[in-house]
Amino acid sequence: MKIILSPSKLQCARAPILASCDLFNKEKTETLYAKLTAMSIPEIKAHFKLSDDKDKALYDMYQNDEGEVFAPFEMYTGVAFKEISTASYDEVQRAYLKAHGVILSALYGVIEADMGIKPYRLDFTKKLDGMNLYSFWQEDVLAYFKDEDVVINLASGEFSKMLKGYPSKMINIHFKVEKPDGSLKVVSSSAKTMRGMMFNAMCEQCIEDVEALKRFAENGYAFAEHLSDDANFVFVRK
Repeated sequence: MKIILSPSKLQCARAPILASCDLFNKEKTETLYAKLTAMSIPEIKAHFKLSDDKDKALYDMYQNDEGEVFAPFEMYTGVAFKEISTASYDEVQRAYLKAHGVILSALYGVIEADMGIKPYRLDFTKKLDGMNLYSFWQEDVLAYFKDEDVVINLASGEFSKMLKGYPSKMINIHFKVEKPDGSLKVVSSSAKTMRGMMFNAMCEQCIEDVEALKRFAENGYAFAEHLSDDANFVFVRK
């Protein structure tokens, strides 16, 4: 079983790590990273649609790269990752995280918990130097997951699209809010929070049985049997 998450644009380069396992595909990552570091400030501004202060900061980050790498679940600091309390995990919980937790990335393809990564900015939604990043990574990513009995999808559509055509079982997790008229709506910030909370709960409880996910109930969300099926677990907050 693997549990997939999206990365976040918010990142914090705290204490670098001294040892890490090999990257998913170092050659491909280095190819993309070289293209990023070769971009000028105007090119960065246009590609990522950044303001004047942010485009220079990103340019400076790439140009001042000292080769330090960081633990991914500590480096990402977006909404979902704020709910993942890896610092408090015991040895068993950390082993579970390393065995099951995966972050999908446009720069790294697949990121496991003990891989050392650098801060970066890259999305799948735009081509890089004419390269379609889905096509660039998809075959390798599908091969990575081919022997898994199930994939729990806590990633956004942009990143889980990399598993399009995945032949084995994948369970997509949905968090929706019921409006006064009875209709359901996905509230983006709330859904991100809940993805992080579910990921954290799975690690803390070392969940191996997907049926146990149906008992997850936090922040007013509860499993909605009538809206769910084998491939989609829907949680609703009324």
